[in-house]
Amino acid sequence: MVQQQTISYVKGINCIYLPVSNIQESAKWYVENLHLELLKEVHEHSTQAQLKISSEQTIFLIKVANIFNLTYFEVDGNEQCVLTLEVSNIQQLHEKLRSNSIEIDDIEDNDGCGLSFKIKDPDGNMIDIWGGWA
Repeated sequence: MVQQQTISYVKGINCIYLPVSNIQESAKWYVENLHLELLKEVHEHSTQAQLKISSEQTIFLIKVANIFNLTYFEVDGNEQCVLTLEVSNIQQLHEKLRSNSIEIDDIEDNDGCGLSFKIKDPDGNMIDIWGGWA
């Protein structure tokens, strides 16, 4: 019996939407700390901010009425996030964020999976920062 090869319809992740309480404050945080590009100026009445990661990937910050975040807990109690960002110089970024008084974990060596650490944005959305494959 010949097995048919299935082709995925999914090409990649274009954008992710994160809930935030203050668009201006959050957009400023992402631009200053992660050097993401703000695609359109935000003001006090803005309901979203668009942050460019690459030409194919964007983070949308969406203003919400009720403050909550996308961090959750696994059944074993470990806190988990919905977003991992691959960075080019994990050591340098870690030092920069620590000097900016960002809530930050120590860098972990994940053996063959490379280095990573976790941070939280102003609304508590946890983000995994990953240095790429070892």
